[in-house]
Amino acid sequence: MNKISKIRVASVLALAWTSFAGAATITPPGAGGAPIPFSAVGPATVSKGGVDVDCNAVFSGTVDGAGNILITSASFKGIPVCRMIKASATVAAPWVGRVTALNQLAITGVTVNVNTPILGGQCGPSQVAGQISDNGVDATVIGLAGAPLAGGCSISANLTTTPYMHVTP
Repeated sequence: MNKISKIRVASVLALAWTSFAGAATITPPGAGGAPIPFSAVGPATVSKGGVDVDCNAVFSGTVDGAGNILITSASFKGIPVCRMIKASATVAAPWVGRVTALNQLAITGVTVNVNTPILGGQCGPSQVAGQISDNGVDATVIGLAGAPLAGGCSISANLTTTPYMHVTP
Protein backbone atom coordinates (compact mmCIF):
# COMPACT_ATOMS: atom_id res chain seq x y z
CA MET A 1 0.00 0.00 0.00
CA ASN A 2 1.47 3.34 -0.97
CA LYS A 3 1.86 6.30 1.36
CA ILE A 4 -1.17 8.22 -0.01
CA SER A 5 -3.45 5.18 0.38
CA LYS A 6 -2.28 4.72 3.97
CA ILE A 7 -3.01 8.37 4.72
CA ARG A 8 -6.50 8.05 3.18
CA VAL A 9 -7.26 4.91 5.19
CA ALA A 10 -5.97 6.54 8.37
CA SER A 11 -8.08 9.65 7.67
CA VAL A 12 -11.24 7.60 7.10
CA LEU A 13 -10.63 5.58 10.28
CA ALA A 14 -9.96 8.74 12.30
CA LEU A 15 -13.13 10.37 10.97
CA ALA A 16 -15.19 7.26 11.73
CA TRP A 17 -13.74 7.05 15.25
CA THR A 18 -14.39 10.76 15.87
CA SER A 19 -17.99 10.39 14.69
CA PHE A 20 -18.51 7.37 16.94
CA ALA A 21 -16.61 8.59 19.99
CA GLY A 22 -17.94 12.12 19.75
CA ALA A 23 -21.62 11.17 19.72
CA ALA A 24 -23.92 13.94 20.89
CA THR A 25 -24.31 14.12 24.65
CA ILE A 26 -25.18 16.42 27.53
CA THR A 27 -22.27 18.10 29.23
CA PRO A 28 -22.98 18.46 32.91
CA PRO A 29 -21.72 21.73 34.31
CA GLY A 30 -20.43 19.98 37.45
CA ALA A 31 -16.69 20.15 38.12
CA GLY A 32 -14.85 17.36 36.33
CA GLY A 33 -18.09 15.97 34.87
CA ALA A 34 -19.50 15.16 38.31
CA PRO A 35 -23.23 14.36 38.38
CA ILE A 36 -25.30 17.47 38.97
CA PRO A 37 -28.90 17.97 39.96
CA PHE A 38 -31.27 19.68 37.54
CA SER A 39 -34.91 20.59 37.17
CA ALA A 40 -36.96 21.04 34.01
CA VAL A 41 -40.13 23.09 34.24
CA GLY A 42 -42.75 24.23 31.75
CA PRO A 43 -46.12 23.70 30.14
CA ALA A 44 -47.18 20.12 29.38
CA THR A 45 -50.22 18.41 27.94
CA VAL A 46 -51.08 14.83 28.83
CA SER A 47 -53.65 13.23 26.53
CA LYS A 48 -55.64 10.07 27.28
CA GLY A 49 -58.37 8.77 25.03
CA GLY A 50 -58.38 12.00 23.01
CA VAL A 51 -58.89 14.21 26.08
CA ASP A 52 -56.13 16.79 26.64
CA VAL A 53 -55.16 17.97 30.11
CA ASP A 54 -53.02 21.11 30.15
CA CYS A 55 -50.69 21.27 33.14
CA ASN A 56 -47.34 22.58 34.28
CA ALA A 57 -44.72 19.84 34.51
CA VAL A 58 -41.85 19.74 37.00
CA PHE A 59 -39.19 17.11 36.29
CA SER A 60 -36.07 16.77 38.42
CA GLY A 61 -33.09 14.49 38.66
CA THR A 62 -29.42 14.45 37.75
CA VAL A 63 -27.14 14.50 34.75
CA ASP A 64 -24.51 11.83 35.24
CA GLY A 65 -20.88 11.95 34.17
CA ALA A 66 -21.70 10.06 30.95
CA GLY A 67 -24.22 12.72 29.90
CA ASN A 68 -27.37 10.73 30.72
CA ILE A 69 -30.36 12.56 32.13
CA LEU A 70 -31.81 10.62 35.08
CA ILE A 71 -35.32 11.90 35.83
CA THR A 72 -36.07 10.81 39.39
CA SER A 73 -39.20 12.87 40.00
CA ALA A 74 -41.95 14.12 37.70
CA SER A 75 -45.14 15.87 38.69
CA PHE A 76 -47.96 17.70 36.99
CA LYS A 77 -49.48 20.79 38.55
CA GLY A 78 -52.24 23.22 37.69
CA ILE A 79 -55.94 22.46 37.50
CA PRO A 80 -57.18 19.74 39.91
CA VAL A 81 -57.09 16.97 37.27
CA CYS A 82 -53.35 17.62 36.78
CA ARG A 83 -52.71 16.37 40.30
CA MET A 84 -54.45 13.12 39.30
CA ILE A 85 -51.66 12.36 36.81
CA LYS A 86 -48.98 10.45 38.69
CA ALA A 87 -45.58 9.82 37.13
CA SER A 88 -43.52 6.72 37.91
CA ALA A 89 -40.07 8.37 37.94
CA THR A 90 -38.18 7.64 41.19
CA VAL A 91 -34.59 7.45 42.38
CA ALA A 92 -34.88 3.64 42.31
CA ALA A 93 -36.47 3.58 38.83
CA PRO A 94 -35.58 6.79 36.97
CA TRP A 95 -36.65 7.72 33.48
CA VAL A 96 -33.38 7.76 31.53
CA GLY A 97 -32.78 10.33 28.80
CA ARG A 98 -30.00 9.94 26.26
CA VAL A 99 -29.05 12.15 23.38
CA THR A 100 -29.32 9.94 20.29
CA ALA A 101 -28.21 12.56 17.75
CA LEU A 102 -27.62 16.27 17.85
CA ASN A 103 -30.77 17.81 19.36
CA GLN A 104 -32.55 14.42 19.55
CA LEU A 105 -33.44 12.88 22.90
CA ALA A 106 -34.84 9.44 23.80
CA ILE A 107 -36.34 8.96 27.27
CA THR A 108 -36.96 5.38 28.41
CA GLY A 109 -39.26 4.06 31.11
CA VAL A 110 -41.84 6.86 30.88
CA THR A 111 -44.99 5.80 32.74
CA VAL A 112 -47.89 7.87 34.03
CA ASN A 113 -51.03 6.78 35.81
CA VAL A 114 -54.07 8.90 35.05
CA ASN A 115 -56.30 8.61 38.13
CA THR A 116 -59.56 9.90 36.65
CA PRO A 117 -62.85 7.97 36.81
CA ILE A 118 -63.73 7.70 33.12
CA LEU A 119 -60.49 7.81 31.12
CA GLY A 120 -58.13 6.69 33.86
CA GLY A 121 -55.45 4.05 33.68
CA GLN A 122 -51.77 3.47 33.26
CA CYS A 123 -49.88 4.66 30.22
CA GLY A 124 -46.43 3.26 29.50
CA PRO A 125 -43.81 2.21 30.18
CA SER A 126 -42.68 3.62 26.88
CA GLN A 127 -39.68 5.18 25.22
CA VAL A 128 -40.49 8.66 24.00
CA ALA A 129 -38.62 10.71 21.45
CA GLY A 130 -38.07 14.40 21.90
CA GLN A 131 -35.75 17.25 21.19
CA ILE A 132 -33.16 18.91 23.37
CA SER A 133 -31.44 22.11 22.45
CA ASP A 134 -29.40 24.83 24.05
CA ASN A 135 -28.81 28.39 23.01
CA GLY A 136 -25.09 28.14 23.77
CA VAL A 137 -25.31 30.53 26.70
CA ASP A 138 -27.92 29.97 29.38
CA ALA A 139 -31.03 28.09 28.21
CA THR A 140 -31.63 24.40 27.56
CA VAL A 141 -35.06 23.26 26.39
CA ILE A 142 -36.50 19.74 26.30
CA GLY A 143 -39.40 19.40 23.88
CA LEU A 144 -41.89 16.58 23.47
CA ALA A 145 -44.47 16.83 20.70
CA GLY A 146 -47.34 14.38 21.11
CA ALA A 147 -44.95 11.61 22.19
CA PRO A 148 -47.07 8.43 22.33
CA LEU A 149 -47.24 6.23 25.43
CA ALA A 150 -48.58 2.68 25.47
CA GLY A 151 -52.12 2.63 26.83
CA GLY A 152 -53.55 5.37 24.65
CA CYS A 153 -51.74 8.40 26.04
CA SER A 154 -49.41 11.02 24.67
CA ILE A 155 -47.40 13.81 26.21
CA SER A 156 -46.32 17.16 24.88
CA ALA A 157 -44.06 19.50 26.82
CA ASN A 158 -41.73 22.45 26.52
CA LEU A 159 -39.44 22.30 29.56
CA THR A 160 -36.60 24.67 30.40
CA THR A 161 -33.80 23.25 32.54
CA THR A 162 -32.05 24.76 35.53
CA PRO A 163 -29.08 24.83 35.48
CA TYR A 164 -28.14 25.26 31.85
CA MET A 165 -26.89 22.06 30.18
CA HIS A 166 -24.79 22.06 27.03
CA VAL A 167 -25.69 19.64 24.21
CA THR A 168 -22.43 18.70 22.52
CA PRO A 169 -22.19 17.25 19.02
